[in-house]
Amino acid sequence: MEKWMAEIDQRTRLAGANKMELLMFDLGTEEIYGINVFKIREVMKMPPITKIPDSDPRVLGIVNLRGENVALVDLKQAIGLGPLDAGAGKLIIAEYNDNKQGFLVKGVDRIIRMSWEKIQIPPPLVQSSRQGSVTAVTKLDDGRMVLILDVEKVLAELHPKMDDEIYIGIEAIKELEGKRVLLADDSLVARKQITKTLERLGMSWEETQTGREALNRLRQCADLCEKLDQSIFQYFVGIITDIEMPEMDGFSLTKHIREDPRLQDLPVLMHSSLSGQCNVDKGKSVGVTDYVTKFHPTDLRDKLLEHIGQKPHSAILTGSGANR
Repeated sequence: MEKWMAEIDQRTRLAGANKMELLMFDLGTEEIYGINVFKIREVMKMPPITKIPDSDPRVLGIVNLRGENVALVDLKQAIGLGPLDAGAGKLIIAEYNDNKQGFLVKGVDRIIRMSWEKIQIPPPLVQSSRQGSVTAVTKLDDGRMVLILDVEKVLAELHPKMDDEIYIGIEAIKELEGKRVLLADDSLVARKQITKTLERLGMSWEETQTGREALNRLRQCADLCEKLDQSIFQYFVGIITDIEMPEMDGFSLTKHIREDPRLQDLPVLMHSSLSGQCNVDKGKSVGVTDYVTKFHPTDLRDKLLEHIGQKPHSAILTGSGANR
């Protein structure tokens, strides 16, 4: 594990090839679960736990890692499958949105490398199971399925906040009102957070769940613009994209946008919980306009204002996936 973590920056190169590495683990059930290696900082045996009186039962307490206190979440219980035995499990330390969390799992299996094209949006029945925490699925060579968890959703439910607290200071801005962006993110929680921000800013948007879906939509609009002798800005003034998405990641989406002369001038804001510098640098190398860490609505607002505020207003045109 130490050697694997020492090479984490080198693994960023996989993303530019639309590939990723998945750490597989189990929760004491028949299913296999997965999490992107990019988000993992350490895998270790269970250290001593400091209990927190009257805390959420899904939060087992705090562990001290080299002087840093990290909250420990029983991941099995957090997705509605009952508690795990903390004494017999492994601890995954992951980083989301510049914060570290510890996830108790039953055991860690292995790391597999695969193309994002082999990772798919789950069927509705799977998507609604485990309290809606499954964001993607993939199949191993032996036919077994791996369920990839939407950790942002798990954390959002553990630490709920009122909208008035989250979106304080987010209000309509003249330079952004009426402007339309394309949003690509497979996490339902992330899409809701972003669209609430856009709505309060007076903007409009269209949602997609994968990089492939977003690229197809952009090309569809570009084809129509060619026929009508119009600019792509008639449809969208920019793109907000996650990094991790089934079928095509945000890095590959950006590369395709920059390679298409009809789309290459569109601002691309990468909005991700992968907060490491290696991901920021990789985004810049493929042509990302700017990078915003999830979820800081004031930072997103400021980047939209900086990169989209001076763009021409997009026409309010409807299409597949349009929300406003």
